[in-house]
Amino acid sequence: MRIGISIITHAGQNIWNNGIGQHVYHLATLFRHLPFVEAVYLLNCGDQDQPPEGVGEFGHSFPLIRLNEATDLIDVAIEMSGALDAEWIERFRARGGRIAYHSIGQPYAGLVDHTTFSKPGCFARPDRCDEVWLLEKDAAFAPMVRSIHRCPLHVVPLIWAPDFLDETVRQPDGVNFGYKPGSLASGPATAAIFEPNISPIKMGLIPLFICEEVQRRRSEHLGHVHVFNSAHLADHPTFSFMLDNLDLKAAGKVSIHQRDYFAFVMARGANIVVSHQIDCGQNYLYLDALAGGYPLVHNSPFYRDVGYYYPDSDTEEGAAQFLRACREHDQQLGAYKAAAGALIHRLDPRHRDNLSIFGRRLLGLVSERKRAA
Repeated sequence: MRIGISIITHAGQNIWNNGIGQHVYHLATLFRHLPFVEAVYLLNCGDQDQPPEGVGEFGHSFPLIRLNEATDLIDVAIEMSGALDAEWIERFRARGGRIAYHSIGQPYAGLVDHTTFSKPGCFARPDRCDEVWLLEKDAAFAPMVRSIHRCPLHVVPLIWAPDFLDETVRQPDGVNFGYKPGSLASGPATAAIFEPNISPIKMGLIPLFICEEVQRRRSEHLGHVHVFNSAHLADHPTFSFMLDNLDLKAAGKVSIHQRDYFAFVMARGANIVVSHQIDCGQNYLYLDALAGGYPLVHNSPFYRDVGYYYPDSDTEEGAAQFLRACREHDQQLGAYKAAAGALIHRLDPRHRDNLSIFGRRLLGLVSERKRAA
């Protein structure tokens, strides 16, 4: 079997720009380790002839090809990072090719955000694929997605590995990534908030309020809070008025920043990550933090046994978990890393359970075409 996975390319692109781009390479890695897969290609749906910066030799090992090259070269196409051309889909399926749409972003937010906030977006023809794959975090939306696409739907596991973190560290000017033992025990915490702040499902307000609660309870434990991906909000009257009324602002302990890369921020001295999500509980940010041994204050039920978990939007419990991390993280660092390592091992694209699940999905996808014929 020969497989193509869609990827979008554009000028100035970096593999750290979004999690979907990284996920393409993790899925390609998994497919490469299946015994019945002959080749894995990346279907270039963008305007560049090179993969994103930062993929390293690992990323360059997957051939990047245009759709017109792929028509007679592959048996299965996975639409993932880039949208497949509608005319190409018709030709590919007419010659017996099969297409699975692997949805990574939350499907409800993907429709509602663009409409509500008048952002550029699109709605691809829903009958373009033979089946849909949803991540576990989006299983609640399965009936909606099944109604839209009118085809079988399957829930598949998230896969992840620290390949791109490792690549960043390996570079000649690589960052000094990883939690420094004794960092929290020796002084006040430097918190980092990384939510994208472009959708209600991943906004930095709850993490900011958690840090505000820490400042009010035990100000000596909090040195500074860096809020990334938020410069575009700075002049908004609601956001700026809220910010100006925080104790954090009065104490000079909060800074608003443009987008920045996780590994670089943490290497510059941040030593605790505070996060929040709504129905989007499988997040690469969490795994990056856990892989680095950093204390992660989060509300993801998928990872409630790792990091410092608080339920729902409970800022008071979030603050309690923040302070718990300040007290206990250095003492429990070995156990913390062990629990994080066990989780990361289960998510590895090479893990036998993940290989088995995706292998069965591919074989089922192809056999459906044979039965229909």
